[in-house]
Amino acid sequence: MSADVAFDPSASAARIGSATGACGGRRLTSRLPLMVATTVVTVSVIMGVRPVIDPSPWLHLKIGAFLLDGGRFGFPDPWAPFASRVYVPTEWLSAVIGQEVYQTFGLPGIAWLRCAGILGLLSALAWSTRRSADTTTAVVVAFVALLGAHDGLTERPQLVGLVFLAVAVGAWWRTGLDLKPRWWLVPMTWVWASLHGLWSVGIVVGLVIMTGLLLDRRLTRAVATRLLGVLILSFAAAGLTPLGPRLLLSPLAVSKNASQFVGEWQSTSVHNPFAVLTLAMLGLVMLSWFRMGRRPPWWQIALLLTGVAATLAMTRTIAVGAVIAAPLLANEIQLYRGRLVGESTRQSRSVWVALILVALVAAAPLSAARAQDPVAVPDQLRHQLSLIAPGTVVLAEGDISGWLFWADPQVRPVLDPRIEIYSPAHVRAFVSAMAAEPGWLQYVNKTGARYALVLIGSPIATALVERAGWTQIGKDAGFVLLRAT
Repeated sequence: MSADVAFDPSASAARIGSATGACGGRRLTSRLPLMVATTVVTVSVIMGVRPVIDPSPWLHLKIGAFLLDGGRFGFPDPWAPFASRVYVPTEWLSAVIGQEVYQTFGLPGIAWLRCAGILGLLSALAWSTRRSADTTTAVVVAFVALLGAHDGLTERPQLVGLVFLAVAVGAWWRTGLDLKPRWWLVPMTWVWASLHGLWSVGIVVGLVIMTGLLLDRRLTRAVATRLLGVLILSFAAAGLTPLGPRLLLSPLAVSKNASQFVGEWQSTSVHNPFAVLTLAMLGLVMLSWFRMGRRPPWWQIALLLTGVAATLAMTRTIAVGAVIAAPLLANEIQLYRGRLVGESTRQSRSVWVALILVALVAAAPLSAARAQDPVAVPDQLRHQLSLIAPGTVVLAEGDISGWLFWADPQVRPVLDPRIEIYSPAHVRAFVSAMAAEPGWLQYVNKTGARYALVLIGSPIATALVERAGWTQIGKDAGFVLLRAT
């Protein structure tokens, strides 16, 4: 054997090592989607399992109990002596489900529902992004969008509304690609409209994408008719819920008052970190369009502009912008990587479902451990509240009046979170009185309030004690209960 072909141990070892490394790299690549999915689901459970802090669920639980007992809202309102309009329980199904869960499992059940909603939103976002990106990219972008929607990840019905919205956005995104109408959106909207008011945003998204497709000149008359049929029938389905046609105008009634007086309904602050994150997602999409020199179709441009508008419009709709941004960003990342998108397999779908089921099972004992007791509400004052005579008017601070309905249904708050049932003049006078501005005492006397449940050290608390001579009869969780002398 000549020297030039002699066995070289180092070269042989290098070839073996190279082959072993390549094999190991392939194994790591094949396992990456599972590792990413497991990590994302685990972090989502950690985000979801926490005490019930938002005061709004107490009002929804009260509404659910009222409806289950056969109660009906009319005029005059059964709870609010100063209401000037009939309350329309647009989220009646969410309230009923929440009350049934609370009756069976208590507050841990409500905490578990929130965690289930977060996992549901994550799954819907992953489904929305998977059509245009591989599994790893879709899951990562879905999680980023989930973070952008952070303000909506509470115990309120808004969370389930976001889940349905993510499904609707994903469905219309697919329609933008293949022009096929998704008729199943019609019955989904019927259910959605009984859970939360975001059903109307789903129809807007469909209208935006259809308009973009018309600008792209991709729609024949027959296809346009079918897509318009989905939108019209979805709108009609919302009017065929148990609330009837009055549900169709309810979003306008709520926003009329809320946009003036409720912080989350007002313009988004530039300092909101979740708005910054959502705008960054949308900004990366635009940057990709410029960098790659690609002219996107009009329907994608229209969808992006809708996402920007939703993010900037108000704090409450930042989450809407994040949901809209998800498929746009996933699509651009996949195009930037220059890889084809493979179809999701039955095995990958089964693994995802298994991960979610395991997470839901694990969330149950965690919720029981962390959410047994009420948080951020003056639960220690329930005894003093129970001694107040039925029908007594109470000046209550903001959202805490929802808990007051639940804790002591015999009292009557001056204002409650159902802000759409009050006249703007009444709400404006309430806000002024809570700030102890001129005329506050006349307002208190006019309402006939004999008790006040307000924040310790707030302007109205100080004014009632120092200038009106009210006495303190208890305090808890940052609230003080005062009584007129």
